[in-house]
Amino acid sequence: MTASSLSLTDPCQTMLYSWQMNPELNPPKQFTAKFEEKIEFNDKFAEYHFELTEPHEIGFKSGQYVSIQIDDAGHRRSYSITSSPATQHGIELLIDRSPGGIGSQYLDNLKFGDSIRGIGPMGQFVLTGKGEEALVFIATGSGIAPMRSMILDLVQVRQDQREIVLYWGMRNANDLFWLDEFQGLVEQLPNFHFYPTLSQPHPEWTLSTGRVTDLVLAHEFRPATGFYLCGRANMIQDVSKILTEKGVSPTNIHVEKFF
Repeated sequence: MTASSLSLTDPCQTMLYSWQMNPELNPPKQFTAKFEEKIEFNDKFAEYHFELTEPHEIGFKSGQYVSIQIDDAGHRRSYSITSSPATQHGIELLIDRSPGGIGSQYLDNLKFGDSIRGIGPMGQFVLTGKGEEALVFIATGSGIAPMRSMILDLVQVRQDQREIVLYWGMRNANDLFWLDEFQGLVEQLPNFHFYPTLSQPHPEWTLSTGRVTDLVLAHEFRPATGFYLCGRANMIQDVSKILTEKGVSPTNIHVEKFF
C-alpha cells in the first residue's frame, strides 16, 4: 500500500510526536537497507525485499509502515510493511506500480544491492488486543499489505485462536496474488477464513463477486469483533457506515489513516 508524499521539513520530529501519542510503539528511527529481491506478481503489483544494514534490526508492530526517501531533494513515499514483525532484520513492501508515480519509478529503477534510506516504523494502525473476541480484516487493492503482516503475526507468532476473517476486494483475477498463501492458512487453521471478491470477474471465476461492502452486508458478526479497514477512501467510508448501522462501536473500527 502506498501513501502520498510527506511534505515535512522535519519528518523525524513529526513522526516522534505520533509515537508519543502511543508510547507502546517503538519510536521511529532513520535506517538504510539493501535491495535484495523483487517478486513481480503481475503488471500492477510487485513485492520488494530489503535487508537492513544500519541499524541491522528494526522492531515494528504489524500494520505499521516506513517512509522511503526517493530522491536527493528529500521527497518521500510511505509504504506499509507486509512482512511479519518476527523478521526484524529486513522488511518487505508491496508496491502498486499502476499509478506510475515517482515512488514506484524510483523503486523500479533500483538494482539488486542498491541501498535505500528511510524512517520507521510509523503509524498506529496496529492490533489493539483490547477485548476483541474476533477479528475481521477488510481490504481493497494494495490495502492488503498491512493486513498480511497482521495475519502472519496472529497465526504464526501469536498462534491466536480467535476467529480471523479476511475480505479482499479486487477488480479482476489478474490483479490477485498471495492466494496460495492465504488459502494455505485456510487449510491449516480452522479459525482463519478468506473471502476474495472481484468487481469485474471473468466467467470462470467461481468465488465471490461484487464489492467487499456486499460481503460485509451479507455476514453477521459476533459481538466484540474488531474490524480493520485499509483501502480506497470510499470503501472505508461505506464499510464504516455499514458497521455502525449494524451496531458496531466506533472503538472497534480501526482504519489505516495515512492511505
